[in-house]
Amino acid sequence: MRLSGFLLFFLLGGMIPVLPPSDVLFSGTGGPTVLKSDRDSVIFLEKQKIAPEQGPVAARTLAIARSFMGTPYVKGRLDSYKEELLTVNLRELDCWTFVENSLAIAQTGNEDFTAYQSHLQRLRYWGGNINGYGSRIHYFTGWLLQAEKNGLLDDLTQEFGGIPYRKQIGYISARPAKFPKIQDARAMKELQAAEKRLNAHQWHYIPQNRIAKMEHLIREGDIVSLTSAKGDLDIAHQGFAVKVNGRIHLMHASSLSHRVIISKQPLANYVIEQKGQTGIMVARLR
Repeated sequence: MRLSGFLLFFLLGGMIPVLPPSDVLFSGTGGPTVLKSDRDSVIFLEKQKIAPEQGPVAARTLAIARSFMGTPYVKGRLDSYKEELLTVNLRELDCWTFVENSLAIAQTGNEDFTAYQSHLQRLRYWGGNINGYGSRIHYFTGWLLQAEKNGLLDDLTQEFGGIPYRKQIGYISARPAKFPKIQDARAMKELQAAEKRLNAHQWHYIPQNRIAKMEHLIREGDIVSLTSAKGDLDIAHQGFAVKVNGRIHLMHASSLSHRVIISKQPLANYVIEQKGQTGIMVARLR
């Protein structure tokens, strides 16, 4: 059901929407309120035509990801509203939503748009349940951990020669001024619980000076996460591995290029040249 402008205004506590006018709220049948545009449904159908012809989920995901080339980069869309909503935006992507949406569409196969939304929700939220800001996964290692637990991928970083990634993740909870939604006591408690779970897990990473030597182990379509130099932040960026002239490059939604691109440099060189990135983690879709 499309909500009226007045109800939209009321639902958001009088907050004026900051997304484009085409974005509207829909009330899902027995499900969460979904923020989407009519254009998203059209884009989904366009992408869905690609998926069935490509075989395994990993191949379908990569094909869909490639079809997003040139899509504009926009940051922060998931935090645009007061209420925690399942935000669908296939018109604009950041590095995380680029990976997430490509996989969610691939998982959907021949199912409908509602099924895609369900896949997206299960990827984005702890246990697939939306219950406020703290229910969303805010660290990409958490996204990887849940996806692996759900049988969607394997973290191959240690197998590829990764070394222990020793840090205490807590970047968001330590900065309530930067992330005002965690000033809510429940959201802060849930976020800190998630950070505790992530810190209890033994993570590994491949330092930037070792990437070139293990590059041959990476396959096209692997999810590459670039580790952060910040002491309490896990991942700085992510994308998909693709081959260009026999070398592994990174396909990603770039904040510098303002769109989805493939890195000009091979991955090993790209990571070294990026300030604030120390190495990589590699996960393979099943």
